[in-house]
Amino acid sequence: MLRSMTGYGGSERADGNRSVRVEARSVNQRFLDVQVKAPRQLLPVEDRIRKAVESRLARGKVTIYIDWRETGEAPVALNADAARALVRDLRELGRELSIEGDVDMATLAALPQLFEPRAESSDADELWNHLEPPLSEAIAALVAMRETEGAELESELARRLDAIDSIVSTVERKAPEATLALKERVEAKMRELLEGVATVDEGRIAQEAASAAERADFTEELVRLRAHVSQAREVLGRDEPTGKRLNFLAQEMHREANTMGSKTTDTDLSVSAVELKEEIEKFREQIQNVE
Repeated sequence: MLRSMTGYGGSERADGNRSVRVEARSVNQRFLDVQVKAPRQLLPVEDRIRKAVESRLARGKVTIYIDWRETGEAPVALNADAARALVRDLRELGRELSIEGDVDMATLAALPQLFEPRAESSDADELWNHLEPPLSEAIAALVAMRETEGAELESELARRLDAIDSIVSTVERKAPEATLALKERVEAKMRELLEGVATVDEGRIAQEAASAAERADFTEELVRLRAHVSQAREVLGRDEPTGKRLNFLAQEMHREANTMGSKTTDTDLSVSAVELKEEIEKFREQIQNVE
């Protein structure tokens, strides 16, 4: 099933004095780029978070947001060095400004910057047991959204391939007539240039006309275009990440269309070549969001 690279999924869980909310978002990216936005206490399991994402996704910029909360009073510790420095600075300032009085404990206790959360050792397995269920659910929801968008993308890409196929069929139908017209124009031009010449080499005229027609022939390009379109249809049906392969095929199709456009001198075929490149470009734009 085709997947897009944009999506969102979320989940939450509360257990005892802990609650966690996990959100997973993804956007287009050539390769897989996983970013984790989480509190410091989850650092011991950050590698597991990344591996959980990597096991489900192949491409896209994926950001995991984790809101981790613990109820109850959080243990704090006094930053004694900061307190000493503050008392020293306040006393010095008092002397400079001739302000009477001294710093007391009530003043210090009212300053929150002197207190910081007490470091607690967190067991990685315990953290993971609490985090893994909502993380897994959020990633699953993200994948489901990417698959839903992927189904819509697949239908659109199939329509683009149909349009490309249709233009190629039109070119194949018109090409023989255009080639014949080119040969006739070349023969007529050569006879015009050789008018008045006693001996006209009809064989040479025919040879030059055939050579011009051969240089303008793009049968091989059309054959390769058909092959690329056929392969793209087959790739669309694969149950694996296909974005890189489809992008390569789009580049190859564009190359063949460019060559065809540069070879033809027929006005109608030139218009078809432009239309073909436009459809291929629309196809290429769409697959930029395919995983």
